[in-house]
Amino acid sequence: MLALAVMLSLVSALSSCNKDKDDDDSVYSYSESEQTTLIKGFALQANSEVLADLDSVHFTVDYDNGLIYNADSLPVGTDISALKVTIDFLNTVNSAIFNITGATVQADTAINYTTSMTKSLDFTGRTVLTVTSADKTMVKDYEVKVLVHKVNPDTLIWSESWRRDLPGYRYTAIGHKAVKQGDIYRILNYNGYESFLFTASTPDQSEWSKESVTLPFVPQVQSLVATDDALYMLDADGVLYTSADGHEWSSCGVTWHSVLGAYDDRVLGVVHGDDGYYHDEYPHSDGFTMSAVEEGFPVNHSSGMISTDNKWTIAQQSMIVGGIDSDGKVLNDVWGFDGHRWGKINNVHTNVLPALTDATLFAYYTYKPLKGVRRYGRQETWYLMGGKLADGTLNGDIYLSDTQGITWYKGGTTLSQPSHMPKFYGAQAFVQFETLTAGGGNHMPRRVVALTNSWECPYIYLFGGFNNQNQLLPYLWRGVYNRLTNAPVY
Repeated sequence: MLALAVMLSLVSALSSCNKDKDDDDSVYSYSESEQTTLIKGFALQANSEVLADLDSVHFTVDYDNGLIYNADSLPVGTDISALKVTIDFLNTVNSAIFNITGATVQADTAINYTTSMTKSLDFTGRTVLTVTSADKTMVKDYEVKVLVHKVNPDTLIWSESWRRDLPGYRYTAIGHKAVKQGDIYRILNYNGYESFLFTASTPDQSEWSKESVTLPFVPQVQSLVATDDALYMLDADGVLYTSADGHEWSSCGVTWHSVLGAYDDRVLGVVHGDDGYYHDEYPHSDGFTMSAVEEGFPVNHSSGMISTDNKWTIAQQSMIVGGIDSDGKVLNDVWGFDGHRWGKINNVHTNVLPALTDATLFAYYTYKPLKGVRRYGRQETWYLMGGKLADGTLNGDIYLSDTQGITWYKGGTTLSQPSHMPKFYGAQAFVQFETLTAGGGNHMPRRVVALTNSWECPYIYLFGGFNNQNQLLPYLWRGVYNRLTNAPVY
């Protein structure tokens, strides 16, 4: 038996592992007779008028199911009506005939690849490649599919069918804030005289536990933030309070102008003194001393602060966007914190960000084409949505940065806020990974599954926010970058 590195046949049509030949270290065995009609490789020939790097599109050869296909579909609108191919056979064959039927351009025909290797083929219909062995004792049919996306995979989707009622929503609420404390999601709702705490382990949980909470102070609910071990919130006078779980609250003994966010086990804030504004934190880290805020630093109404590791810094970096400085100016700057100091990090010469207050910032993903091949690489990307513009109107655009906040660009038509989604400010966004299963009713287009039939897909959950009448919006939105719903094939 001759052992060959070929693609593993899986259970159903269009369910094979798509790996590069160079990356596939699996070994499978076929009988001598089967090897006489075996195709080792299949590729499209280069044609820049159709698509750049067309010859690098990877095709899976599924011998057992008689399929040849590109698991990573070509871009929407790609013309596949006149393509040339290159086939690599394991052994010399007598003939390899393409039988084309039902195509949109090419009439039903049969083309012998072994004698007409330069002819174009129309893959818009059904294409069957019939391979006959050199001794004419074996015949094998392969259905050849050149797959093209029906919708743009690089689209950010906020489907109305995924929208849910906001947990804890009450139209009388004057404060509503969602936070993630460790692995627990918590929502505090306040209507001016009573408070309720809602808790869930996942943001899409249909039923959240609800408890009435008696607060010993009048809360600034939008100041609520969480570390893994504690919650923090300001009262109406700026006194910072803390709680382990949202039930029992105690004063931290400090008075702040605003809360910026949480970093590790600390909460960061701004103090308004007699001679200006100062950075503070609670609890104080070793060697910490308060320092005056930098010129142009947002002393309130910046985006929520989020943290991530990146390739440019040693320590975890946190980021806030926009806000209002000590002179009352609405800002369009990005400030980063490395655990010890703040610094403005965006490139002011190329800055496209509008001046915003109370925008929603979260870390998510986009894809970009890899150089020289028809493949796409996932990259961490910062998203900025919502918020109030300097003139008081609400922002309806999405801004993105794949350089950790240094440079930004406005999302195009595929990375935009849909018209059915109301504009907002002061919403909270969280990214939750969920397991998708091939054929599991995910209601999304998907590619051919890889070695396993399930994968982790990150979804965005957007909680509430307020409209231009300062009314709480009663929605929990679920969003996703379309390509992430496709099973990985590389």
